[in-house]
Amino acid sequence: MVREILNGDRTKFRIIVDRYKEQLFHIAIGYLHRETDAEEVVQQAFIKAYAQFSSFRGESKLSTWLYRITVNCSLDELSKRRRKREFIKEAHHFQELRENFKGVVDQNPEEQLLSAEKRRLVQQGIDALPLQQRSSLILQRYRGLSQIEIAQIMEISEGAVEQHLFRAKRNLKEWLIKKGI
Repeated sequence: MVREILNGDRTKFRIIVDRYKEQLFHIAIGYLHRETDAEEVVQQAFIKAYAQFSSFRGESKLSTWLYRITVNCSLDELSKRRRKREFIKEAHHFQELRENFKGVVDQNPEEQLLSAEKRRLVQQGIDALPLQQRSSLILQRYRGLSQIEIAQIMEISEGAVEQHLFRAKRNLKEWLIKKGI
C-alpha cells in the first residue's frame, strides 16, 4: 500500500486515514483536551504524513510513524497556545466546563460541579508534568500503547519509558494530593 501511495494512488491514503484517525485523535486529545483542537491536529498530522510519505522508511510500523507525527503536531499546538496563554486559558476553561456538563444527566448540579472540577484538576496535573513524563502517560492512558511502542514513538529506550511512567504517576498522585483529591 505504501508503494501505491507513493505512486500517486490517493485512495490508498484514504484507507490509512480511516484506519488511524481515531487512534491519532486519542493521542491529540490527551495533549490538548479539546475535541476541536484534537481534530485539527489530526488533520494536520495526516497532511504532514501525506506530504512526507516518501520519507517513511519502513523501519518502524506505519502506526508508530503516524503517532510520532501526531505527537509533534500536538506539541506544536501547545507551543502556539503558550504564546496566546491568557486568551486561550479563559476560552479553554469555558469549553471544559461545557464539555464536562455534557451528557451528565443522573447527577445533581453539585455532583456535576465536583466531577467537572476533578477532571479539570487531573488535566492540570497531567499538563504540569515534565514533557517526557506527560508524553509517556498520555500515550499509555489515551492510546493504551505498550512501553515498546511508546519507546519507538518517543525515540527513547523502553527502560526510559518505564521510568517516565513511574515518575509521571507518582508526580501526578502527589500533585493531586496537594490539591485535595
